[in-house]
Order: sequence, then structure tokens, then C-alpha cells
Amino acid sequence: MSHFILAALAVVAASGAAFAQSSVSLTGKLRFAYGDSKSATGAKTTGVGVTDGDWNIAAVEDLGGGLKAGANMALRLRGRDAATDAISGASLTDGNGARPRDSSLFVSGGFGTVTVGAVEAGNGILGLVTAGGPTYIGLDNGVQLAAASNVDLLQYTSPAMSGFSVKALMLDNVGAGGAEATSAAQDATVLGLNYANGPLSAAVDMTSYGLNSLIAGADSRTRMSVNYNLGVAILGAGYQTAKDTAGVKKNETAVSVSAPFGPFNVGAVYATSKTDGIVGNNTGYDLSAQYNLSKRTYVALQAQSTKAAGATASATNTRVQLAHAF
Repeated sequence: MSHFILAALAVVAASGAAFAQSSVSLTGKLRFAYGDSKSATGAKTTGVGVTDGDWNIAAVEDLGGGLKAGANMALRLRGRDAATDAISGASLTDGNGARPRDSSLFVSGGFGTVTVGAVEAGNGILGLVTAGGPTYIGLDNGVQLAAASNVDLLQYTSPAMSGFSVKALMLDNVGAGGAEATSAAQDATVLGLNYANGPLSAAVDMTSYGLNSLIAGADSRTRMSVNYNLGVAILGAGYQTAKDTAGVKKNETAVSVSAPFGPFNVGAVYATSKTDGIVGNNTGYDLSAQYNLSKRTYVALQAQSTKAAGATASATNTRVQLAHAF
């Protein structure tokens, strides 16, 4: 009998090991560029420097019964870089060398996906309208026309039905003590609707901000975006309107196009923003021509121009970038 029990336990253990399969992947990228940057006042910076460098570790486990669990952890690895971009002068707010980036855990199944994590959440729309395009400089040097936020999040995403899915998020400033902490920075709730079917994808979301101890800050935000793949090119457009607690509104619009030509991929983005009480618009464009040396390595020529409302001159940024991903 004891032999029979041991054999049965061995079978159960073996089947369980085969049942709960897991995988781990390591991906990353490193990008360097030589460029020339000029501010609106005429100050120039020329040189070579790192523009991007990240490692990402992703683990996924099949829990059986249609359930999966996974974790993602990213590190920013950019060698001996300075606290600012060597070419554009943009601040690298998380310092130099190796630094933690986004991390998250998820559980998914027939009910949808629940995700918890600490991530950088862009507040603008540029990242939503450049799907499939070349890597751009970023019209506001990486913060999407409005400051990106480091947040803790709890998110639910529904299963897709006829191409539609909904999402709901709770956000709070990283390490601030939770959404109800009176000394914390602003928290927020987000409700969104996504659609993806064939060549068309679209999204809309609405954000409501809490004030906590802040006297003034963001009050609400609505974003809409759409991307369409024509086969020969991908077109994108987005719109955002945001209002602060003083009732001041800021509206942003962006349009993009990208197209492959053999090993080349070319693209352009144009964006504008308007704030109540300020005469004129902030405007900017990004142009990029990317040559793919392989599926993982490319060289690109990128140009950027931005002009603040009321300014008489534009700030420009031009660079040649070499990139490798693994």
C-alpha cells in the first residue's frame, strides 16, 4: 500500500510540475547619438551621449484553468551617463548609472487582467498616436508635453469583446502613503475604453484627480486617440483636454504618420497645445528617417523643433542615433 501511495504522489507531483509551466525572458536596448541642440535663446550644445538604455525581465507562469500570472521588472542601465542628456540637456530625473524603472505583477484569466505595479505614467497623448513609427526624440524631451508621473497603480482590464475592452485604474504618487494619505501628492482614478480590430485601434479615457493636501493641482483630464494602418502607412491622431482646480484648461492635439520603405522607416509627428489665459499655442514637430540594419539594430536621423507660445524663436534638436535591442 505504501508503495502505491508513493507512486500516486509522484504522479501528482510530476503532473503538477508539467501543469504549471513558467518562462522568463530578458530584453533590453541601448541607444547612442551624436547631435546638435539649440535653445530658443540660441544656446548650443553639441556632442555624443547615451539616449536610452534599459533591461527588462519578464516572467510568466501558467497556473492552469486558463489562469496566468506574471511579473515585469525593468532597470535603466545607461553606463556612466550624467544627470542630464548630453545632447538635449533634458533632465534624467532618476539619476545616472543603474536605476529601477517600471515593475508590475499581473494575474489574468477569463475575468480579464488585474495588474499592480509602480510605473512611469505619461500624462500626454504623444505616446498614443505614434504606434508603429520610428523612435522620435520626443517633442518635450520625453515627458509628453506634460510631466510624466511615477505612480503606484491598481488596474483592471476586461477581456476583449468584439474588439472592445474597458479598463479602470487607481493611481497614487509612488511612496506617498496611499490615495487617502493627507500628506500625499495627488491621487487619481481613470476609466477607459479601448478598441482594436484589424487595422483600426482607438482609445478614450477620463481621469479624475484628488487633491489630498495640495492647495491647487489637476482636476480632470480626457484623452482620445485613434490609429489606422493603411498597409503602406500608419496614421495617428490624438486629443487631450485637461482642467486644473482653478478652472484653467489646456488642450493638446497631435497627428502622426509613419511608413516603411524596404529597410527604411520614416515618420513625422506634429503637436500643438493651448492654455487658457496664454496668448498663442505651443507647437512642435518631430521628423525621423530610420534605416534598419537588422531586426534589432538601426541607425536613424532625427530632427525636432519646438516653439513656446509667444516666443519669437524655436528650440531645435538634430541627431544621428545608433540603436540595438535584444
